[in-house]
Amino acid sequence: MSGMVTAIIGMLLIVCLPLSNSSGRLAGYYLTQASPTGFVALLSLISSNVAKYTKKTTVGALHLIAYCTGNIIGPQTFRPEDKPRYVPAEITIIACFTVCIVDMAFIHWCYVRRNKRNADVRAKPGYKKLDRQEFLDLTDRENPEFIYTL
Repeated sequence: MSGMVTAIIGMLLIVCLPLSNSSGRLAGYYLTQASPTGFVALLSLISSNVAKYTKKTTVGALHLIAYCTGNIIGPQTFRPEDKPRYVPAEITIIACFTVCIVDMAFIHWCYVRRNKRNADVRAKPGYKKLDRQEFLDLTDRENPEFIYTL
């Protein structure tokens, strides 16, 4: 999440600094290069926290489809009538980075809740782990022994 905050700071420098301040805007551009951390973090969360092969493949594919859709739509926000600053496009980038941070915070909150729920189920006096439970091909939501990585 800190990489996304760094990227937002970089975009704010690009948007807020005058065109004459090329070194400050260049520093902002360099800071935006931390933005792929959100993409990589979500790929890691998918591989670590989604159980069952088909579900993991589907979630990964949906993530990549959304990423590619954003890459198709993104350049369309840079309209010729907005040059040389392209402020609407830059604000769109900041909004997308912010949505990524909110999304990652929401996923973290959900995983903490699910870990607590699974721990409560395992702590009940009558709980008994099934034999060979790891081979039952349960999803992460069905398996009370599953612990989400944060």
